[in-house]
Amino acid sequence: MRPSLDTLLAEEFRTDGAVIERTLSAAREELARQRPVRRWRTQATWVFAASAGLSAAVAGVLLVLGRTSGAVLLGRAPLLALLWATSAVCTWGAVSPRGRKLEPWGVMMAVASAAALVFARGPASAESVLPEWVCTLSHVGVGLVPLVVAVAVLRGAAFRPLRALLAGLSVGTTGAFLGELACTQSWQHVVGYHLSAWAIVAVATLAVSMSLKPRSFAP
Repeated sequence: MRPSLDTLLAEEFRTDGAVIERTLSAAREELARQRPVRRWRTQATWVFAASAGLSAAVAGVLLVLGRTSGAVLLGRAPLLALLWATSAVCTWGAVSPRGRKLEPWGVMMAVASAAALVFARGPASAESVLPEWVCTLSHVGVGLVPLVVAVAVLRGAAFRPLRALLAGLSVGTTGAFLGELACTQSWQHVVGYHLSAWAIVAVATLAVSMSLKPRSFAP
């Protein structure tokens, strides 16, 4: 004899009740851990500070080693400020829960910064004794620490490709900053070896973020 509809509904209710109870139990255990809640503004500051702070440290090291000078810093100040502003906007757009409105602006600022780096660069002022690819390698290398910070922060929210790409563009400004102070090659070199490093860092941030499971699916 087939069970009545009332019997089936009662069994389903009991099953759902057990599932709900297990869910509540798991939720209580999670809440009991009392994990610290970090504000997104604090996390955005971490990402920006990782890039900007490392850029400032690189500038200081180059000054001490005599690889750049105060005059060069003053002459490149508008470009360096533009790179920091780009990093800030991209970071805010990537980390903010309501950063979607800033995402197009972040991309446009990154494109404008890249164009400014090219058009502001004249012919090579000195013959380099190092292979040109050293610039690409050093730019990618200096961006590794900010990349790790950015990926760690991105895991605290739902994955979105544009969000991860914006974070990568922010991280990539670190290498671009280095290139403006330590390299005197032509604009063709900037296009081929500096901007390519920026693109590599941005794509790497996107790829790593895509491969990691988010800790949270917050917006």
